[in-house]
Amino acid sequence: MDESFATAGLEDEITYCARHPERETGLRCNRCERYMCVDCARRTPVGYTCRECVRGHEDRFYQSTALDYALVAAVSAAGGALIPLASIWVGGFVIVGFFLAPAIGGAAAQLALGLTGRRRGRQSGYISAGALLLGGAVTAILLTGGLGLFPLLFLALASSAAYTRFKLSI
Repeated sequence: MDESFATAGLEDEITYCARHPERETGLRCNRCERYMCVDCARRTPVGYTCRECVRGHEDRFYQSTALDYALVAAVSAAGGALIPLASIWVGGFVIVGFFLAPAIGGAAAQLALGLTGRRRGRQSGYISAGALLLGGAVTAILLTGGLGLFPLLFLALASSAAYTRFKLSI
């Protein structure tokens, strides 16, 4: 009988999400103990964590500076410039381009990671992919006067490989 008396008061307490005060919840962050709704909860290997705690944990891995971003952009643009050259070089061998372009994109990202001391930021993958596309598009337009289907497709493959390389690097 003592147990039912002790838990009776807990059932009547209504709690709300710290970010969404209109949403009732009983879920707490396993790090900071804040109440959070289902939309704010992030599943981790050790339980549910709020967005703020997850972002704080991720910040330890993102240490990039503006100079690092500039270096990533420059290396990726140079790598992108190689894609149209490789496209012209392989000529009618389209299947070679499907393997060569992602390899060039991944190599450009790997080189950028190496030159920055493996520092990366939240936007490093996007910067690398965008610079690769831009460098390749400018080169293709200068070389051929336009941007054909296969060079564009190869650039897309290379950009996705570069983006993925940044997102998967630890």
